[in-house]
Amino acid sequence: MNTLTIRYRYIKNIVNGIYIKLNIKEFPIDVLDIINSFDNIKIVSYHQFMTDHNLTTEETFELLTSDDGCTDYFKPLDRYIIYYNDLNDKSPSRIRWTLSHELGHILCGHYSNNTRIFSENMDEDEYNFKEAEANHFTALLLSNPIILDKLKVRRSSDIETYCSISYQAAKYRYKNYKKWCKYKILTSSDRAILRNFQNYLHMQEQEYNEYINFINSFTN
Repeated sequence: MNTLTIRYRYIKNIVNGIYIKLNIKEFPIDVLDIINSFDNIKIVSYHQFMTDHNLTTEETFELLTSDDGCTDYFKPLDRYIIYYNDLNDKSPSRIRWTLSHELGHILCGHYSNNTRIFSENMDEDEYNFKEAEANHFTALLLSNPIILDKLKVRRSSDIETYCSISYQAAKYRYKNYKKWCKYKILTSSDRAILRNFQNYLHMQEQEYNEYINFINSFTN
Protein backbone atom coordinates (compact mmCIF):
# COMPACT_ATOMS: atom_id res chain seq x y z
CA MET A 1 0.00 0.00 0.00
CA ASN A 2 2.67 2.44 -1.05
CA THR A 3 0.44 4.85 -2.94
CA LEU A 4 -2.95 4.27 -1.31
CA THR A 5 -3.83 5.50 2.17
CA ILE A 6 -6.80 4.20 4.11
CA ARG A 7 -9.44 6.94 4.41
CA TYR A 8 -10.03 6.65 8.14
CA ARG A 9 -11.99 9.88 8.55
CA TYR A 10 -14.09 9.22 5.45
CA ILE A 11 -15.01 5.74 6.66
CA LYS A 12 -15.81 7.00 10.15
CA ASN A 13 -18.20 9.56 8.64
CA ILE A 14 -19.96 6.80 6.67
CA VAL A 15 -20.35 4.61 9.76
CA ASN A 16 -21.50 7.46 11.99
CA GLY A 17 -23.99 8.47 9.32
CA ILE A 18 -25.49 4.97 9.39
CA TYR A 19 -25.74 4.99 13.19
CA ILE A 20 -27.53 8.34 13.18
CA LYS A 21 -29.78 7.83 10.14
CA LEU A 22 -31.00 4.42 11.36
CA ASN A 23 -31.18 5.55 14.99
CA ILE A 24 -29.05 2.63 16.20
CA LYS A 25 -29.31 2.40 19.99
CA GLU A 26 -27.66 -0.82 21.17
CA PHE A 27 -25.15 -3.59 20.62
CA PRO A 28 -24.98 -5.99 18.88
CA ILE A 29 -25.64 -4.13 15.66
CA ASP A 30 -28.34 -5.61 13.40
CA VAL A 31 -26.42 -5.92 10.13
CA LEU A 32 -29.38 -7.27 8.17
CA ASP A 33 -31.50 -4.24 9.09
CA ILE A 34 -28.72 -1.93 7.97
CA ILE A 35 -28.23 -3.62 4.60
CA ASN A 36 -31.99 -3.88 4.01
CA SER A 37 -32.27 -0.11 4.49
CA PHE A 38 -30.55 0.31 1.10
CA ASP A 39 -32.99 -0.12 -1.79
CA ASN A 40 -30.27 -1.12 -4.25
CA ILE A 41 -28.66 -3.90 -2.19
CA LYS A 42 -29.98 -7.46 -2.02
CA ILE A 43 -28.70 -10.31 0.16
CA VAL A 44 -28.57 -13.88 -1.17
CA SER A 45 -27.21 -16.90 0.68
CA TYR A 46 -25.03 -19.47 -1.08
CA HIS A 47 -27.74 -22.07 -0.44
CA GLN A 48 -30.36 -19.89 -2.11
CA PHE A 49 -28.03 -19.22 -5.06
CA MET A 50 -27.30 -22.94 -5.39
CA THR A 51 -31.01 -23.83 -5.29
CA ASP A 52 -32.13 -21.06 -7.66
CA HIS A 53 -29.60 -22.10 -10.30
CA ASN A 54 -29.75 -25.86 -9.70
CA LEU A 55 -26.04 -26.07 -8.87
CA THR A 56 -23.89 -28.43 -6.86
CA THR A 57 -21.97 -27.15 -3.84
CA GLU A 58 -18.73 -27.33 -5.83
CA GLU A 59 -20.23 -25.35 -8.72
CA THR A 60 -21.54 -22.74 -6.28
CA PHE A 61 -18.12 -22.14 -4.76
CA GLU A 62 -16.51 -22.07 -8.19
CA LEU A 63 -18.91 -19.37 -9.39
CA LEU A 64 -18.91 -17.27 -6.24
CA THR A 65 -15.13 -17.66 -5.79
CA SER A 66 -15.01 -17.06 -2.03
CA ASP A 67 -15.28 -19.22 1.07
CA ASP A 68 -16.99 -16.38 2.98
CA GLY A 69 -18.87 -14.12 0.61
CA CYS A 70 -18.70 -11.74 -2.33
CA THR A 71 -20.68 -9.01 -4.09
CA ASP A 72 -21.85 -8.56 -7.68
CA TYR A 73 -22.36 -5.01 -8.97
CA PHE A 74 -24.70 -4.30 -11.89
CA LYS A 75 -23.51 -0.85 -12.94
CA PRO A 76 -26.29 0.05 -15.46
CA LEU A 77 -28.89 -0.37 -12.70
CA ASP A 78 -26.60 0.65 -9.82
CA ARG A 79 -27.61 -2.50 -7.93
CA TYR A 80 -25.65 -4.89 -5.75
CA ILE A 81 -26.13 -8.49 -4.63
CA ILE A 82 -24.23 -9.60 -1.53
CA TYR A 83 -23.70 -13.35 -1.36
CA TYR A 84 -22.73 -15.03 1.90
CA ASN A 85 -21.70 -18.59 2.67
CA ASP A 86 -24.20 -20.49 4.80
CA LEU A 87 -23.13 -23.95 3.57
CA ASN A 88 -20.06 -24.73 5.69
CA ASP A 89 -21.31 -24.28 9.25
CA LYS A 90 -20.21 -20.65 9.33
CA SER A 91 -20.91 -19.11 12.73
CA PRO A 92 -23.44 -16.26 12.95
CA SER A 93 -20.63 -13.94 14.06
CA ARG A 94 -18.57 -14.83 10.98
CA ILE A 95 -21.56 -14.25 8.70
CA ARG A 96 -22.20 -10.85 10.33
CA TRP A 97 -18.58 -9.87 9.71
CA THR A 98 -18.77 -11.04 6.07
CA LEU A 99 -21.98 -9.11 5.40
CA SER A 100 -20.54 -5.97 7.00
CA HIS A 101 -17.30 -6.37 5.07
CA GLU A 102 -19.16 -6.58 1.76
CA LEU A 103 -21.27 -3.55 2.69
CA GLY A 104 -18.03 -1.72 3.44
CA HIS A 105 -16.76 -2.39 -0.08
CA ILE A 106 -19.99 -0.98 -1.49
CA LEU A 107 -20.19 2.18 0.63
CA CYS A 108 -16.48 2.93 0.22
CA GLY A 109 -16.99 3.04 -3.55
CA HIS A 110 -14.79 0.07 -4.35
CA TYR A 111 -17.04 -1.11 -7.18
CA SER A 112 -16.95 2.03 -9.32
CA ASN A 113 -14.85 0.25 -11.95
CA ASN A 114 -15.45 -3.38 -10.98
CA THR A 115 -18.42 -5.75 -11.12
CA ARG A 116 -16.72 -7.96 -8.52
CA ILE A 117 -13.51 -7.60 -6.51
CA PHE A 118 -10.94 -10.19 -7.58
CA SER A 119 -7.33 -10.09 -6.46
CA GLU A 120 -6.25 -11.17 -9.94
CA ASN A 121 -8.07 -8.23 -11.57
CA MET A 122 -6.08 -5.51 -9.79
CA ASP A 123 -2.59 -5.00 -8.53
CA GLU A 124 -1.67 -6.11 -5.02
CA ASP A 125 -1.62 -2.58 -3.57
CA GLU A 126 -5.13 -1.77 -4.77
CA TYR A 127 -6.55 -5.11 -3.61
CA ASN A 128 -4.96 -4.84 -0.14
CA PHE A 129 -6.13 -1.24 0.13
CA LYS A 130 -9.75 -2.17 -0.57
CA GLU A 131 -9.62 -5.11 1.83
CA ALA A 132 -8.13 -2.92 4.58
CA GLU A 133 -10.81 -0.25 4.10
CA ALA A 134 -13.61 -2.83 4.17
CA ASN A 135 -12.15 -4.37 7.34
CA HIS A 136 -11.84 -0.95 9.00
CA PHE A 137 -15.44 -0.15 8.08
CA THR A 138 -16.59 -3.47 9.55
CA ALA A 139 -14.67 -2.97 12.78
CA LEU A 140 -16.19 0.50 13.30
CA LEU A 141 -19.70 -0.59 12.35
CA LEU A 142 -19.84 -3.66 14.59
CA SER A 143 -17.82 -2.29 17.52
CA ASN A 144 -17.84 1.51 17.51
CA PRO A 145 -15.03 2.65 19.85
CA ILE A 146 -17.02 5.47 21.44
CA ILE A 147 -19.46 2.87 22.76
CA LEU A 148 -16.72 0.43 23.76
CA ASP A 149 -15.18 3.24 25.80
CA LYS A 150 -18.41 3.90 27.70
CA LEU A 151 -18.80 0.17 28.30
CA LYS A 152 -15.32 0.23 29.86
CA VAL A 153 -14.15 -2.85 27.99
CA ARG A 154 -11.04 -4.35 29.58
CA ARG A 155 -10.28 -7.30 27.31
CA SER A 156 -11.07 -8.67 23.87
CA SER A 157 -13.63 -11.07 25.30
CA ASP A 158 -15.73 -8.07 26.39
CA ILE A 159 -15.93 -6.94 22.77
CA GLU A 160 -16.71 -10.48 21.64
CA THR A 161 -19.67 -10.57 24.05
CA TYR A 162 -21.06 -7.07 23.56
CA CYS A 163 -20.67 -6.94 19.78
CA SER A 164 -21.27 -10.59 18.83
CA ILE A 165 -18.10 -10.95 16.78
CA SER A 166 -15.69 -13.87 16.65
CA TYR A 167 -12.84 -14.45 19.07
CA GLN A 168 -10.27 -13.62 16.39
CA ALA A 169 -12.10 -10.49 15.25
CA ALA A 170 -12.46 -9.32 18.85
CA LYS A 171 -8.71 -9.68 19.42
CA TYR A 172 -8.02 -7.60 16.32
CA ARG A 173 -10.60 -5.03 17.37
CA TYR A 174 -9.31 -4.75 20.94
CA LYS A 175 -5.79 -4.05 19.70
CA ASN A 176 -7.05 -1.18 17.55
CA TYR A 177 -9.38 0.05 20.27
CA LYS A 178 -6.42 0.47 22.65
CA LYS A 179 -4.74 2.67 20.03
CA TRP A 180 -7.91 4.76 19.76
CA CYS A 181 -7.96 5.20 23.54
CA LYS A 182 -4.74 7.23 23.38
CA TYR A 183 -6.57 10.08 21.68
CA LYS A 184 -10.35 9.77 22.19
CA ILE A 185 -11.25 12.65 19.91
CA LEU A 186 -15.06 13.01 19.76
CA THR A 187 -16.99 14.74 16.98
CA SER A 188 -20.53 16.11 17.06
CA SER A 189 -21.76 12.92 15.36
CA ASP A 190 -20.00 10.82 18.02
CA ARG A 191 -21.87 12.72 20.71
CA ALA A 192 -25.17 12.22 18.86
CA ILE A 193 -24.51 8.46 18.81
CA LEU A 194 -23.75 8.48 22.53
CA ARG A 195 -27.08 10.18 23.20
CA ASN A 196 -28.87 7.47 21.22
CA PHE A 197 -27.08 4.76 23.24
CA GLN A 198 -27.80 6.40 26.60
CA ASN A 199 -30.50 3.95 27.71
CA TYR A 200 -28.49 0.94 26.58
CA LEU A 201 -25.37 2.14 28.39
CA HIS A 202 -27.37 2.82 31.55
CA MET A 203 -28.87 -0.67 31.41
CA GLN A 204 -25.44 -2.26 30.94
CA GLU A 205 -24.08 -0.29 33.89
CA GLN A 206 -26.95 -1.49 36.09
CA GLU A 207 -26.39 -5.11 35.07
CA TYR A 208 -22.68 -4.79 35.79
CA ASN A 209 -23.30 -3.31 39.24
CA GLU A 210 -25.80 -6.06 40.06
CA TYR A 211 -23.22 -8.65 39.02
CA ILE A 212 -20.54 -7.06 41.20
CA ASN A 213 -22.90 -6.94 44.16
CA PHE A 214 -23.75 -10.58 43.61
CA ILE A 215 -20.06 -11.56 43.57
CA ASN A 216 -19.36 -9.44 46.64
CA SER A 217 -22.13 -11.16 48.55
CA PHE A 218 -20.07 -14.36 48.46
CA THR A 219 -16.76 -12.77 49.42
CA ASN A 220 -17.79 -10.52 52.29
